[in-house]
Amino acid sequence: MTKKNKEKTKWLLILFLAIISFILAFMTQQLLFNFIAIGLAICVYKFGNPILFKEYDARRKKKYEEAMQVRNAARTVIVNKKLFKK
Repeated sequence: MTKKNKEKTKWLLILFLAIISFILAFMTQQLLFNFIAIGLAICVYKFGNPILFKEYDARRKKKYEEAMQVRNAARTVIVNKKLFKK
């Protein structure tokens, strides 16, 4: 296993533990499991997100930039009122 795969596996395991803790807290009404789930979720969000969702975030950022280009082009056409004029 490469280092990247080990990191991803580690964060997936921590995310799985957070989900299990949430389910246990929901089923048993124990406050301790809520704190564990929240703590693990915060750790995954802050430190594991760039590792787990790197490709997804890159695709989302690219789509956002393309949408902003279209929006800016539409805004320019509307402001200049040159859609069909020559």
